[in-house]
Amino acid sequence: MSERAPLWLQGADIQQLLNLLVDRLDSADQRGTRAQSVALGAKTWPALYDAPFESAKETLWEHLGEIVRWGWLAVKPDGVTKLRSGYDRDPRVTVLDEAALRAAVGRPERVRSASERWREAVFAGLAASEEVKRQVGEFCIDMPDRTVDEVVARLNELPALRNKSLLLREVSAQLFWGMSKVLDKRQALVAALLGLDDCPFPESPVQLQVYLPSAGFRGVLFIENLMTYDRAVRSTSPEFDGLALVYASGFMGSAQRLRTPDGCSLFFSDRGGNARDLRDGFKAWLFGKGAQPAYFWGDLDWSGLRILAAMRSSFPELTAWQPGYGPMLLALLAGQGHSPEAAEKQGQKAIASTGCPYADDQLVPPLRQTGRFVDQELFRP
Repeated sequence: MSERAPLWLQGADIQQLLNLLVDRLDSADQRGTRAQSVALGAKTWPALYDAPFESAKETLWEHLGEIVRWGWLAVKPDGVTKLRSGYDRDPRVTVLDEAALRAAVGRPERVRSASERWREAVFAGLAASEEVKRQVGEFCIDMPDRTVDEVVARLNELPALRNKSLLLREVSAQLFWGMSKVLDKRQALVAALLGLDDCPFPESPVQLQVYLPSAGFRGVLFIENLMTYDRAVRSTSPEFDGLALVYASGFMGSAQRLRTPDGCSLFFSDRGGNARDLRDGFKAWLFGKGAQPAYFWGDLDWSGLRILAAMRSSFPELTAWQPGYGPMLLALLAGQGHSPEAAEKQGQKAIASTGCPYADDQLVPPLRQTGRFVDQELFRP
């Protein structure tokens, strides 16, 4: 190529092909392999193959031939670029001069992914053994307003907090410029950095709102949504007689720490019984020293059933509350449900089994068949 590149090299049609080839180079580099040849066709070079006129196709093909003569690319079968309609011969393109190709599209090097940049920063800046670096490298921390080097530097300050009585989110806030949630679900990272089997900093206590019937309770009902919980507390329906009502917000209710005194903060409703023996009885059940039936009532959708399944890991006796789900099931079968898209729930994934026979036999099949959901708030207790 002459010192001055032709204007057509910067044209959108040629740049489309060149950028595709650089994309393939980047993908191969990320995988640690060598880029393969690229078959030309409507999917790889639509500007040529979808062009409305043969003259336009032939002009683009001539430009490709020129690039081949510069030594940037090779095209098989040999000599195909010399044919006026060689693009119809199933050609394949191989990059010969990567530097020149990258310069032509203004992409001198591959942009590293966040995970790659994180691992590079960890191995370069973390004050730890190679094995610990490897473990920490699996937990990418990507902050839009901080470089990965800055984040790794803050991780080097973690050992100084080791013996302090802090919650995990307090540790996060102290390390990461006041941001308290950075270490959520990264306890293994903390443990690895401190050389421990488990993270020494507990998570924030789960806060439970609890209503206790004045006459005592014969079972416990976890309710997913706050509005429904409040309605149930105020309800005179006999369905709630003898039930302690608990507001369990989303998956928070599934946390194992909920069943330990240090991992749970209880807030008892002033509408319920205030006797100390009532509260002590509930605490005894919650912390594993009592035996009472337990139920869950939430939205009739995949997310609600996943909460049920997750909570059963903490409460193996937990089952779906039939007096609540029964009317919701009838509404679903009567066509009153809504589509996932209507309530921005299209991301919910179906669950095969919750472990609760009633939910698995009576609720899961209709959800699959109808493809629709029913919100708990449709029913006023």
